[in-house]
Amino acid sequence: MEICWSSVGGEPGRAGSTTRREIGQVKLDVLRRDLRPSDASGGPAAVVLTVLGDLDMAGAPSLRQAVVTVVAGGARLVVLDLTAVDFVDSAGLGVVVGALRRLRTHDGDLVVVCPEPRIRRVFEMCDLDRVFALYRDVDAAAAAMAGRALA
Repeated sequence: MEICWSSVGGEPGRAGSTTRREIGQVKLDVLRRDLRPSDASGGPAAVVLTVLGDLDMAGAPSLRQAVVTVVAGGARLVVLDLTAVDFVDSAGLGVVVGALRRLRTHDGDLVVVCPEPRIRRVFEMCDLDRVFALYRDVDAAAAAMAGRALA
């Protein structure tokens, strides 16, 4: 049986923490935290979704479900943190685009944290850097989101 290393199961908030995983296990986890207090509807006004592992055909449904859940819970501003993502394929990109569309239909927005050059390059090759605001860290993305919420 093959063994690989994945960030799934690592400590929340620690990019690069790894756990030994067997090949074939789903290698994606989504962590959620509220970025700022709830709005008048009782839902979180802004949320950070941190993706750990591979954002591919196997993991994409987990991210899709996380987005559906936070939007249904009232979040209108989402920071998608891809700092600990090891791999992105077209299915993963499709879920990110779908998340943006879902948020925009609810008068919301999504920004992406993508400091890893090879993952950022995937967005650039598909011209998605023109669609998404790409940031190097969550703090910069949160500051940008705070500016949009005040505008």
